Amino acid sequence: MLWLPFRKAECFAPMQPESRPDSMKALDELTKPDGKGGKVNFANIRQRCVEGDNAACLAVGLMHMEGSGGAKQDLQAASDTMRKLCSGGGQPKACFYLGRIHDGMVDSNGRGLPRNAFEASTHFKAACDGGVGEGCFNFAQMLDQGRVPGQEKDQKNHKHQKRIAKFFRLACEKGIAKGCVNLGVMHIDGTGVPANPNLAFRFFRGACDLGVGAGCGFAADLIQQEMVQADKSQAAELYYEACKIGHSKSCITQGKLLSAAAAKAVEDGTATGEHALHAKARAIMFYRRACELADAKGCKLFFQSKDALKMIDTRNDDEKSWLNVTPSMAQDDLLKKDLPNTAAKEAQTDEPK
Repeated sequence: MLWLPFRKAECFAPMQPESRPDSMKALDELTKPDGKGGKVNFANIRQRCVEGDNAACLAVGLMHMEGSGGAKQDLQAASDTMRKLCSGGGQPKACFYLGRIHDGMVDSNGRGLPRNAFEASTHFKAACDGGVGEGCFNFAQMLDQGRVPGQEKDQKNHKHQKRIAKFFRLACEKGIAKGCVNLGVMHIDGTGVPANPNLAFRFFRGACDLGVGAGCGFAADLIQQEMVQADKSQAAELYYEACKIGHSKSCITQGKLLSAAAAKAVEDGTATGEHALHAKARAIMFYRRACELADAKGCKLFFQSKDALKMIDTRNDDEKSWLNVTPSMAQDDLLKKDLPNTAAKEAQTDEPK
């Protein structure tokens, strides 16, 4: 049976750009009301570290790592602080950050400590052993990429693949959604784990529930391609959710499903022309959404839709916060102002004359 390509999530577990800096999260923990009803003052965090408060030291290390909270960005100082906390400070999260520092992190000037695969993998593994899911995920990624010293030549070895699956599973169990996605992919491919589409579907759905669009999209693919037993309407719901979260390929698939359904309904005589127009208009909105997510194929499909269907707005109130309708035919203006330049230019270059 032919299926769409399932690819492992390739990005490591970094700080999410849309979230608050990790140093601020660490400070949140320190500034919660204590048992006496008092509050910790931001100004005494460094002093608390000097006095032996390891949680305060973690916050200080993060401030040096990020250059936040009034601290100068200094990756060497951050590394020194994290190393002390990792080796004997009871802070496994520090091991994770130490791994990141030695795995190519750079400061705002593009400078960083020498990349060291041994240091990075050792500390990601230590973080994982301490219960930090991001450490499990990053260690699994390094194993998968053949970057763990001494194990580079084991890539095709079944035992090695089982170890990769083990750490993706640990990441998934600790709430790292991309670990669930990657474990699902391994269950599709049958690498390191038994080939089992039903189990893959469970992991993809778990990732979807954790807010990762690829998980929703991959789960929908399994339904759409009849690799698991489920109603096709569930696939459409999952593609919709994936697109809303930001998975561009699911936006394109959703658009194509809408276009195909509209054409079939007209052919079968089960829908009026107006209903078909509305479905096609929605399809165009999903292509635009993919384009806005910097998907060149989405831009191509959007720019090829040169008709007044874009004038029809069928969005509900929730959709108006993430699904855009094109109010005019001024595509050149959209290209310049609204849509990602690189993807849009690729789409126009690739568009048939």
